[in-house]
Amino acid sequence: MKIDGRLIAHHILEMQKETVAKLLQQHIRPHLAVILVGNDSSSMVYVNQKEKYGQKLGVKVTIYHFSASTDTKSFLHQVNSFVHKKEIHGAIIQRPVPLPIDKKILNEMVPPEKDVDGFHPQSRFTPPIANATLAILRHVFETSAKEGKSSISFESWIRKQHVLVIGRGETAGEPIAEKLKNVGAVVTIAHSQSKNMDETAKQSDIIVSCVGKPNIVRREMVSLKTILIGVGLHAENQKLYPDYNEEKIRDIVAFYTPVPGGVGPVNVACLFENVLKATSYQI
Repeated sequence: MKIDGRLIAHHILEMQKETVAKLLQQHIRPHLAVILVGNDSSSMVYVNQKEKYGQKLGVKVTIYHFSASTDTKSFLHQVNSFVHKKEIHGAIIQRPVPLPIDKKILNEMVPPEKDVDGFHPQSRFTPPIANATLAILRHVFETSAKEGKSSISFESWIRKQHVLVIGRGETAGEPIAEKLKNVGAVVTIAHSQSKNMDETAKQSDIIVSCVGKPNIVRREMVSLKTILIGVGLHAENQKLYPDYNEEKIRDIVAFYTPVPGGVGPVNVACLFENVLKATSYQI
């Protein structure tokens, strides 16, 4: 079954509107700053999604777009000058950043109280992609429960799940694995050097693929019980695709996320959940 990420995001949006309305009554409009460097096609798509979601929600979104040829020192100075502005409640630096900046410096540029992407070591926020993955799994559980396939709580269900997270990057695989471990799931992390990954995948209830390359997950790695979540994306002919071929896999898994309309919308919704929290913290 195809997982409708847009529907999940819509439900989150409707709940968030109540929070925004209360903030507006206090004459406070949540404000997200998005720092974008260069013209990476995937990044442009992600930033556009964030801008549209902000418009629907009533959150102000300001995009600071820098050229890939921007002087690094100038970039650091400019970003530092506006991320500390009082009227900005949350800020993100869209990855990748095609400038020679150390990852540690990049992760610590946004103050912890405004770091809604969750990259700062002292950030108050869980990375949105981790929360989005959990929200998708909750949706799958509730869908199955309605069909009479489960009589236990989501919390009990998730603790029984064996999860394979493919990819260990700091922007996706790592925080997703950490989040799922924290809620009690049995998590295995695989990467390019992992052995017997096909067999591990076959034995897993949930596969979360975060690589961003074609054919990472193939037919022989899944079964009719598999819940497949495609976080990693790659571009082909100016279109984005997950780590698997949807046409070849859709009929042999229990659930899967499509592209577009899968993980992306839920990730954006969870980002704005952090923005609203950040705004409340700063009142």
